[in-house]
Amino acid sequence: MKKIIGGLIGLSLAAWLLPVMALVPDWSAWVWRKELIYWTGLASFLLMTLVMLLAARPRWLEKPLGGLDKMYHLHKWAGISAVGLAVAHYGIKLAKGPMLMLLAEGAKEHRVKTFLEVFRGSAKDLGEWSVWIFAAMILLALWQRFPYHLWRYVHKALAVFYLVIVYHGIVLTPPQWWLQPAGLMIALASVLGSYCALLSLSGRIGRQHTHTGTVLAIHELPGNVMEVVCQLGRAWKHQPGQFAFVTFDRLEGPHPFTLASADQGDGQVHFAIKGLGDYTNRLQQRIAIGQQVAVEGPYGCFHTPPRTGQRQVWIAAGIGVTPFIAWLEGLQNDPAAAPDASLYYCANNEQEAVFAERLQQLCATLPSIRLQVHLSQRDGHLSAQQALAGPVAPSGVWFCGPAAFADTLKQGMVALGLHPRHFHHELFQMR
Repeated sequence: MKKIIGGLIGLSLAAWLLPVMALVPDWSAWVWRKELIYWTGLASFLLMTLVMLLAARPRWLEKPLGGLDKMYHLHKWAGISAVGLAVAHYGIKLAKGPMLMLLAEGAKEHRVKTFLEVFRGSAKDLGEWSVWIFAAMILLALWQRFPYHLWRYVHKALAVFYLVIVYHGIVLTPPQWWLQPAGLMIALASVLGSYCALLSLSGRIGRQHTHTGTVLAIHELPGNVMEVVCQLGRAWKHQPGQFAFVTFDRLEGPHPFTLASADQGDGQVHFAIKGLGDYTNRLQQRIAIGQQVAVEGPYGCFHTPPRTGQRQVWIAAGIGVTPFIAWLEGLQNDPAAAPDASLYYCANNEQEAVFAERLQQLCATLPSIRLQVHLSQRDGHLSAQQALAGPVAPSGVWFCGPAAFADTLKQGMVALGLHPRHFHHELFQMR
């Protein structure tokens, strides 16, 4: 993630340096102020375009980036970085007042005028307002208490302001840039980003991967957990460990849930939903057998790891057990393909370990997978040392559960010698 954001910033810097190199003998502070305004604008615009591309959920990017969860994590931090550079862009512009108190104003540079000159004033004003609105919307997106059903409309509105920023960038790009790499970048980014923005505004993102069906069964489980079985068409296919965006209520919109079953080829999908917020807590009273449902997906690359001959560690915490249930179900027809793995199912107590019996049944036919039910009220919190304990160091760790628990385990395991790349987990926070 850092490499991609840093790479785009570095690319913008390299393209910007080409026209700037000719200005090196002129060390005027005013010249450099103007050029830094151009560079921060270019870098911010490229990152905003990346944000729009990732928002479109292109399937071809999933595998290179490690899954849609990683794409959304990159989407979030690219947005934050873009806003930071945009604020710097306008901060440098506003620095003219303080600079005049210290320096005499430089001679006005002759500006090449083009047919876009007539739009210059509106492009400046609209661009400035759009950046501040963009920044405010990013803050709302990061505020977890802001209601999801309102947040998704605010989030979609960002596409409108992106199009305004495209207009701002095209009109105000220095004319000489259009014959240089920087101009080519702006042109390509404008076309790509505008296409993605229009996809979002027209509601077509994910449409070709959306399957409609009905709620077939609802099972209430202990621990405020509900299992929902949906019947989709037979065209539906998924791999164990993937997730989907599920819409039970059009007003509320789609929410991501892990598919808690292997694909049996009959179009049935299972979701285990724990009441963790306003929406999931209300869901038990709002859905009914027979109602329509829309399922978009499948997404994600948290697939069953292959058998390698080396021991693996699987850690399921709370409702994060769902992909592991799907993995185990998918291995039932070919136990010989099951890896050598220690599976830790972590819950607070026996009442909350609602899937312990199901895991025991599935592991009974898979002798290479050793299940340990770890109850924190009885055994304490699972530590990195406990998880990695064994005669041979594991080849990798697969984790699904709360982010704070993942961070603690990963830090401890890395300190014990596990390479960070060998700790696999989904970043299942989509905002």
